[in-house]
Amino acid sequence: MKATLRKIGALLVKDAVDMVKNPTMIVCIVMPVGMAVFYRFFMGEMGLGGPLRQSVMTDVQPQLASMIEYIVLSLSLCMAIGMGGATSLIYGLAEEKEKHTLRTLMLANVTAEQIVLARGLVALGLTVAVEVLCFVMSGASWSLFGWYILLGAVGTVSVILLSLVVGLASRDQMTAGLYSVPVLLLVLAPVFGGFSPDIRAVVRFAPTGGVDELLRLVIANDLTLAAAWVPLVVTAAWIVVAAVAFKLLYRRLLRDN
Repeated sequence: MKATLRKIGALLVKDAVDMVKNPTMIVCIVMPVGMAVFYRFFMGEMGLGGPLRQSVMTDVQPQLASMIEYIVLSLSLCMAIGMGGATSLIYGLAEEKEKHTLRTLMLANVTAEQIVLARGLVALGLTVAVEVLCFVMSGASWSLFGWYILLGAVGTVSVILLSLVVGLASRDQMTAGLYSVPVLLLVLAPVFGGFSPDIRAVVRFAPTGGVDELLRLVIANDLTLAAAWVPLVVTAAWIVVAAVAFKLLYRRLLRDN
């Protein structure tokens, strides 16, 4: 048991260092935070953040301020999950396969389970860290912080499992760039739900659709069991589907070409 924990700890350190050294990983961190900052100031005149938000809340339209808050937090949440939980993981695994790192680890008596567990934990930690930075930069009310981080962490689980499969299926980083596009689009799909009710009716079933809908209910102060059961089922279903796909495919895909 101690030997297993030591191996996982060493893998966690290695994967974290590899992420810091990779320019793609830096982009995965900077882009969601940058978008949160951009939308905070771009929409600031409409009432998000500091005195502007208080002015809208007290004098003009509280619903407008709530809507803006949801737009900024929804975008930053989906981007943090998409970039931190999906893109970073897919590119990271593809890089290890390209450089034959997986083969070296297996020859060093490291099991497949230890490799994917360490990678998944690092991706989860990176995603939560990016979510924290996005929330701080968004200027949203701190009363939403706990819900935001909780929903972000839960929504990341299915995306990490799917990304592990996609990353292991990628032969190199070029292939990873191609494979990561549909995953990223699925994760970002709820962002486009505000364009029309028809689009929202479809994207609510995306991997992040459930947590995005729950975030909207929390911000609007409409979170009830009757309103939350559908997004909860959607989120749970994606976690189950992703876990089954991962269980069936990861050993077959975990080959260093």
